[in-house]
Amino acid sequence: MKRFVKKSLFFVLPLILIFISMEFLLRNIPNDYKFKKEYLDNHSQNIEILCLGSSHTYYGINPAYFNKKSFNGSHVSQTLDYDLKILRKYQDRLNSLKYILIPISYFTLYSKLDRGIESWRVKNYPLYYNIQSYNIKDYSEVLSINTGTNARRIYSYYIKKNEEITTSELGYGTSHSSKNQQDLIKSGIEAAKRHTTKKDDTLFNENIENLKSIIQLAQQNKSIVIFFTPPAYYTYSENLNPNQLEKTVNTINKIAKEYDNTLYINYMHDKRFHKSDFFDADHLNEIGAEKLTKLLNNLINNIEKYGLYNNSILYGDSAAPNLQRDLSLLSWRQ
Repeated sequence: MKRFVKKSLFFVLPLILIFISMEFLLRNIPNDYKFKKEYLDNHSQNIEILCLGSSHTYYGINPAYFNKKSFNGSHVSQTLDYDLKILRKYQDRLNSLKYILIPISYFTLYSKLDRGIESWRVKNYPLYYNIQSYNIKDYSEVLSINTGTNARRIYSYYIKKNEEITTSELGYGTSHSSKNQQDLIKSGIEAAKRHTTKKDDTLFNENIENLKSIIQLAQQNKSIVIFFTPPAYYTYSENLNPNQLEKTVNTINKIAKEYDNTLYINYMHDKRFHKSDFFDADHLNEIGAEKLTKLLNNLINNIEKYGLYNNSILYGDSAAPNLQRDLSLLSWRQ
């Protein structure tokens, strides 16, 4: 028996040491989650505009173009439940928060990170945001991602000296460059198919509750929630399921009308966005991100100037032309 135990330890101990070593090395690679958590830890009390959501915000909003102190706290595939968890984590520190920007994309109300093809990303929240998970593997890099991928990450960072951080100082994703524009026809068809989901009322209802919790939290902080549907190239928007799209837009319009601290604006078919603004059919590049951020900045400036009442902006007799144009986009346009 003792011999068996010794032999077992002989084989198991090296595996345990490899596991611990890999886990240590992986956790010490700088990444976007760790960067954003540290930023929020140190600067959340100064943030006036907080952008949350998925890659449509991550690559679509550049806080450098806001007049107010802003931060992009979105991540690739981040769903509403994690937007809410981040807000709750920093609620008591967001003393200056005036606006929360949340994207309402075609898939937003039908997706949840832990149930999607990128569920491996869940581990980043307990590991780097200290957000609780009930799955033990989410507390380990090694258990969450296959060994081959982890080995390549270690080699890439420690040997090749490649960085994993792809965000600007204010949280904007910098990797979707106009110089590397993707095939807008192919990417539009593929993304539309990928984002079209089977009917799941349970998941849909969960996301509605998450939205309402975000709005109520904002009310406590005396903040305004701006929901926006990001621009999309026609090869994406024309291939969407009309029922899923209509239900999403109708639902968010209804929710926005229920609360006096919310506003919804739809940029999906906005003619101010052109082919050169897109990285792929449903993501903006740095040119498009500048344009979208400036539009939202203009909207926020006018809210500051004229106020917000019943989901529209109050303005005087001499309303700014840009404000009129933005307000015309508040209704869904096919």
